[in-house]
Order: sequence, then structure tokens, then C-alpha cells
Amino acid sequence: MGIRPDMTGQGRGNYYVSAVLNFALREFNAPLFRVTIATFNQRALRVWSKAGFRPIDTFEHQPQGETFVILVREA
Repeated sequence: MGIRPDMTGQGRGNYYVSAVLNFALREFNAPLFRVTIATFNQRALRVWSKAGFRPIDTFEHQPQGETFVILVREA
């Protein structure tokens, strides 16, 4: 999921996360949700953590060497 840059930082993160999770639950009845977020994106990490997601792993994307965090939450 991506947010238009001019729409970030306005306190709408919880609304967006809820909309995504509700859609996924309704359409796929997923028992588990997973998101992957770049470690530099502290705002996104904070929003998804507030929604109950917990980190389970990290990895480095090559060739840029950017580190990502994998977070999960039960439905």
C-alpha cells in the first residue's frame, strides 16, 4: 500500500490501516495479516504497530541494501 505524499502526516494512518484490514478480512477471510515496511519509514512502522502488528523478521534488499521489517498480526 502506498499513500500519496501530500496525504501523509495528517493523522489518517489508523483509518487507512483499518480500511485495508477490513477489505482483506471481507474478501479473503485471512487468518493472519503480514506487512513489509522499510525501516526508514518510521511513521508507517508506528501506525502498523499501533494496529497490533509485531515484527517477526528483517531482511536486506539488494542491490540498494535497504533494510525491511516483516510484521504480522492475527485477524
